Amino acid sequence: MLGLIAEGMSNRAIATRIFVTERTVEAHVTQIFQKLELPQSADQHRRVLAVLAFLRA
Repeated sequence: MLGLIAEGMSNRAIATRIFVTERTVEAHVTQIFQKLELPQSADQHRRVLAVLAFLRA
């Protein structure tokens, strides 16, 4: 799923692509943020930080 985020897809677009609900995608994205230890922040965009971690791996 992180690869789809890296492609710039929204949660809705990801849900459509992999045939799940948008809520399911939101839950998975939240899990990704937690595993990457990316807390909510007004100064940083977690989706971008997650993609950067994906590209580094």
